[in-house]
Amino acid sequence: MSTVKQGEKVCSISVIIPILQGDDSWQALLADLVAFPESSEFLFVSNGMAPHDLRDQLTEYGLNSRSNWHCTTRGRAIQMNHGALHAKSEYLLFLHADSRLSHSAVQQLLDTLESHPDTLLYFDLKFRDQSFLLMQLNSWGVYFRSHVLGIPFGDQGFCLPLSLFRELKGFDEEAAYGEDHLLVWAARRQRIRLKCIGAEIETSARKYQEQGWLKVTFRHLWLTVRQALPQFLLLIKDRTRKCRKNKVPSQSS
Repeated sequence: MSTVKQGEKVCSISVIIPILQGDDSWQALLADLVAFPESSEFLFVSNGMAPHDLRDQLTEYGLNSRSNWHCTTRGRAIQMNHGALHAKSEYLLFLHADSRLSHSAVQQLLDTLESHPDTLLYFDLKFRDQSFLLMQLNSWGVYFRSHVLGIPFGDQGFCLPLSLFRELKGFDEEAAYGEDHLLVWAARRQRIRLKCIGAEIETSARKYQEQGWLKVTFRHLWLTVRQALPQFLLLIKDRTRKCRKNKVPSQSS
């Protein structure tokens, strides 16, 4: 059942979950969605058809009446934009299919939305099966990247008003990768505040275990730097141009 107290004012949230055909990790997330208030809706957006027992699974958790499965072409940016286009709530929450949220984390999200309604919110990231030291290094790296550098990624869960998402023109569907990364840079250029919710979201460490920690970590680092550098230069250019525009010309004597 929802953690929201009866009579308490809550924000309406559309939870958008992109799903790759053949991936069933989202099924474990259903139990966590129960924590969201009754005003929430859930949009599962996939490049494949809904499983035959979808309604049975949703009914088990009381989510049937406020959930919809959408089919679109493959691509996380395309799928998330599709979900946002059909969202009916004031706020959007983008979750990866392998994410897990505790009920207290959902409540912390709702509380933060009340106090920071015009902000791009994100969670702290925790890797499941984080049994070896190298994954702890990744967790520290994520904290540094998001809290110090101000660059959270999509696996940390992005929540923002629908109006702001439209202002940012959604996720870049032409990007070969890092559509979440590019959205953050667009928000920074628009001077939209980013804030950590102060609660954890869990994600799978499976790709690190299957492909190797060193290979995955350094590949992500290289791709991030390659994409971040031109975005940083654009940010400096925008800030410089705005400063020049706002500068009051000195009066001649």
